[in-house]
Amino acid sequence: MTSSNQTEDPQALADQRLEATLAKTGARDPRAVCRERLRELKSVDAAAFERAVGHYRDRLIPSVAAGEEPLTAWVEYSRTIAGLTCPGRTVAIDRTGLAREYATPADPEALVLHLPRGGRGRALLVAQPRDPSPAQQATRDLLVDGRSTMREG
Repeated sequence: MTSSNQTEDPQALADQRLEATLAKTGARDPRAVCRERLRELKSVDAAAFERAVGHYRDRLIPSVAAGEEPLTAWVEYSRTIAGLTCPGRTVAIDRTGLAREYATPADPEALVLHLPRGGRGRALLVAQPRDPSPAQQATRDLLVDGRSTMREG
């Protein structure tokens, strides 16, 4: 027997769980960062893009639908995409600007960056807080966007 209840669809259930977590925590939706990174990956490495899509379909959605904490799962997926883009390490920048090695669970107040190994290229955005502190924004401006001047106001 078929039910019209959307929650039986793993994709719909995973989306509902993420939306509920976002509403509860006020965290920034991590999907936009992933979509942007996937577009970039698709243009430079089709095989890596296909691995990222497979990870989404075969691991991320089923795990969130099965009850894994959605924000942490999405940040891990974003880290996976960044790692497929280039080798490196992940750091979390707290509101004071202090960087630490990234550790799970994901902190919705941290700016999470993937730093390419050997300083090759700019840092990749993995996750960002809804309202970055001035220190986090300056870090993103410099390391991700390559901006070397302070923002006005």
